[in-house]
Amino acid sequence: MKITEVQSPFINETFLSENIYEIDAHGTPLIEIVEDDIFVHFLYFGDEATTSVHVLGSFPGWDLQEGEMIKVEGKQVWVKSYKTDSPFASTYYFSVNDNFAEDDWGSRFEHLITDPRNPNKLVFSEVPTDKVTSEISYITVNEPLQSMELTNQNPNVYKEVFNSNVLNNQRNLWIYDPFKNSSTPKKLLIVFDGSQYTEAIPVPNMMDQLYEEGKIPPTVMVGVDSPNRFSELMGNEQFSGFLTEELLPWIRKNFHVSHHPEDVTLCGASLGGLTAFYSALNHPNYFGNVLCQSGSFNHKKLKDDQHWSVHFLESQPVAPVRIYMNAGRLEMQDLLSANSLTYEALRSKGFEVKYRLFNGGHDLLWWRETFLEGLEYLFCEG
Repeated sequence: MKITEVQSPFINETFLSENIYEIDAHGTPLIEIVEDDIFVHFLYFGDEATTSVHVLGSFPGWDLQEGEMIKVEGKQVWVKSYKTDSPFASTYYFSVNDNFAEDDWGSRFEHLITDPRNPNKLVFSEVPTDKVTSEISYITVNEPLQSMELTNQNPNVYKEVFNSNVLNNQRNLWIYDPFKNSSTPKKLLIVFDGSQYTEAIPVPNMMDQLYEEGKIPPTVMVGVDSPNRFSELMGNEQFSGFLTEELLPWIRKNFHVSHHPEDVTLCGASLGGLTAFYSALNHPNYFGNVLCQSGSFNHKKLKDDQHWSVHFLESQPVAPVRIYMNAGRLEMQDLLSANSLTYEALRSKGFEVKYRLFNGGHDLLWWRETFLEGLEYLFCEG
């Protein structure tokens, strides 16, 4: 999938004025499809206080210099246009008056804004049950997003606070157990970055949909938050010990769930996907399924070893663990390559694995869109 910057026709003040009604009617960005090419025109309408604007996201990319928009002479309007050769869907942001150091992405992320003229926004609570919502603008071109039709909130999700002696810390758990009176043991779905998988990715409502369609049996979801992702979700054996020695016994004590590993799924995105993979393959007697979205296999778990996941698999016996994994064509190349190599290593080793490439990047939008497919594969096709 190629993305090329092209000169924006809207840089011409006359052309901009002639098309202002279309902009007002359809919102931004504007899309043109010419034969096999797709043109995407980003526009930002600022004011006298606006000095610079950058557009950033999986599309068109996260390079600050390349994302700098161009001001239309005589207007408080900034424009940027791109050409691509493939359908895609992506979230994106504007960085207005960006005076941060080039590598200060922490401060920059805090000040990113949505596109005021784009009606397509994913709205959700960062913390379930919180009335404060977050918004992300998104664009989709010839790439239908069926998951956007789902309701985000589910009133039956509730919070438990869990104290860990193994990790010496405390975290929130997000519980969804709609089948409290089930006479048979239920399946168990454990998701990392749990708050993300309740509304932004509405897993409870996805579970309801599959159950109503007769595709999955009663299932309990436990969403696990992490007070420190970058220490816990990096192939951390101490964290795996927390899962097997503390969390799983607590779940089994409090919920009527199956004790068979083939009925237990670990799920996560990015570092959460890496952790689901690592924990299940190290403990297949507890966890029999992995749903890994844009897994960060490019992180060097072992010093100076970019391909640690491949070398890890070489030392592991084949285990009865089924794996669904995916990544986007607009991911960082290191991550995309690491996922491809991990998939090939799993296949050659003899694991049961499905790998999906999607037309997007390291993006909440696509983790939401592909989750249902992963759940169906692990729960329905087994």
